[in-house]
Amino acid sequence: MKLKAFKESEKELIAIEELRAFLRIDSDVFDENLKQFLKAGISEFETRTNRILILNDYEVEFFNERVILAPFNALKNANFKAEFKTNSGVLYVSGNGNLIVNLGYEELPQDIKLWLKNYVLMAFDGASMPKISNALVSRYKVAFF
Repeated sequence: MKLKAFKESEKELIAIEELRAFLRIDSDVFDENLKQFLKAGISEFETRTNRILILNDYEVEFFNERVILAPFNALKNANFKAEFKTNSGVLYVSGNGNLIVNLGYEELPQDIKLWLKNYVLMAFDGASMPKISNALVSRYKVAFF
């Protein structure tokens, strides 16, 4: 599956000031590092859960595979030979084709936001994520149909 955002999102999931406050950093010296750690955390969460965090329109190309994405908001355009269904904000497609869909959270759930902040903290400190992290990821993971 190939997933591509149509435009770079201008909305920050977590403001840099909020990250600095969470990490108790008074200076903006580490801002670029924090942004990179946040970006890595978003990618990690999305990969492990099949959830897209950043609200945007995405082009999804798939060839003889299953695609599961959430939160699914709207189908904008479709050209596919596939089984297609949605259930409780989750998009399920199996086959091949091309879709343009709107995915992501209008408002990020607080537990995911906290997970991302902790990811940045652990990356900044060079530590590993605590076991509680796996429980949250498991709860948000979207399974195959």
